[in-house]
Formats: sequence, structure tokens, C-alpha cells
Amino acid sequence: MYRFLLPTCFIFLLGSCTVQDHLNPEESNPCRVSYTLNRLDTYLIPPGETVTLGQQVTGISGSYFIVADILDLNGQQYAVNGKSEDLRSGGEESNAAFEYDSQGRLSKAVIRYRRPTATITTAYEYLSPTELQITQTDDYGHYPVPPSFTKIVPLNSLGLVIDPNVTYDAEGYVIRRGSTNYNIVNGNNVGNDAERYEYDLTKPNPIPNPFFFYGKKDKNLRTDIISLDTSTKIEFDLKYIYDEQGNLKYDILMFNYPDTDPRVRVHINKYEWSCPQ
Repeated sequence: MYRFLLPTCFIFLLGSCTVQDHLNPEESNPCRVSYTLNRLDTYLIPPGETVTLGQQVTGISGSYFIVADILDLNGQQYAVNGKSEDLRSGGEESNAAFEYDSQGRLSKAVIRYRRPTATITTAYEYLSPTELQITQTDDYGHYPVPPSFTKIVPLNSLGLVIDPNVTYDAEGYVIRRGSTNYNIVNGNNVGNDAERYEYDLTKPNPIPNPFFFYGKKDKNLRTDIISLDTSTKIEFDLKYIYDEQGNLKYDILMFNYPDTDPRVRVHINKYEWSCPQ
């Protein structure tokens, strides 16, 4: 039922000592993410082929898409798709639209899944410093009026959702979720039992997450992922592309298995922002 009571990525939050402050994302940037596209469909442009914006190509998903941008990644060009709510853009997962209240807190999230096709609308109302009301409507196209469910979840003194399956440290970082433990160093999750992460401590983490009530997001820019699985060698390459205002436009994960399959896989997420005029 409450599939989005759990966070889909890591998170904003806190700073000073009042609970009202804890309920606001800790961001010097006044812009808020308004739209995300998760795992865009891509087309690797062969050498010598010309692809232009607006052209129709066949993506790695096997579906047609209209080229919205062309990215140069490690000397190779990738055509990527753009916003398309009808097709639920994102070659694999979803797109999402976000709205905020006057204090900059998430008030509504509309997440559209491609597989299975569904639109999940969730409204957030901050009833008090210790209570968050979540109303979720799941539209799978089965009913003329999709069912809605409302739940009030308790918040701790940091404004974080109290969940028996989650443990936070004193600063509000998640150190356990379910059976997975996280090691927090200098405000960053540096790893778990499966992977280790490295960061550039001179650069802030540009990846937004409006679900600030599920714990603080990493403080700095993640630069590498190291798999701890010794049976399978895998190499990762992380890249970030920014828009003219300095907000993150794309975060890109490239990876391959050099010993068994050297082909490079590419996962690209896109972000759109709403900034005060």
C-alpha cells in the first residue's frame, strides 16, 4: 500500500535547533527540483553517424524516442530522450513531479511508473512538529476513481519519520535501513556490506531529494563506487552535468565488467528545477 513511505534516494535536512527548522531542507540554493526522469532511454551514436535534436531513434529499451539532448561521455556521443508523461519517460523506471509549500517543504509528489504502468500521487501535510500526514492515491487504471489511503506517521525530535526498520545517528543520517548498515564519515555514507563509496570533500552533493523527512543526504559529491564482491569485477564511472544556473541537470553512472563483458552500460537521470524569480 504505502510504497512511497520509503525513500527512493538519499535526502535533505536539518541544521539548527528548532523543530520547524528541522522540517525544512538545509539548502542555501533557493531552487527546488520540480521534475526528475529516472534512467532515460539512450542511443549510442555510432562513429560517423549524424543525429540531431528532434530526430526519432530507437533506444536501448527497444522503443522509439525523440532526441532531446546529445551528451559526450568519454569520447562517445549518447542521444537521450526528454520529458514525456504519456510514455512515462525513463527507459526503465519512472518520472516524478514535485510541489512545495511556502516553507520549501515537499507538499506533493506525482510519480509515474513505466513498468508496471501506474501513477502514484502522494500529498504531505505537516500537522505538527511530531506528525506528518501522508495521503497516497494509487492509479493503476483499474478503477474510475483510484483509491486513496491516509496515514499519520510520527516524527522524532529531528523531524525524521520514526520507523522501527530504520536507525538514524545523532545528526540525522541513516545508519541502518532494514538489514543493511551504513557507515557515515564526514557526513557521507562511505559504504555498506556490498559497496564502498568515495567523495570529493571540496564539492557539495548536487543530487536533490525532497524527501528530507527520511534522513540527511550525503554532504559531498560522490566520485566513485567500489564493489566489494570479489567474484565479479566491475568498474564504475560517475559524471555530473549542470545547467546554466549551476543546478544539476544530469547525473550519470557508467559501468562495465571488464573481465567478462567490456560493453559500457549507461544510466542517466535528468533533473528540472523551479527557482524564485
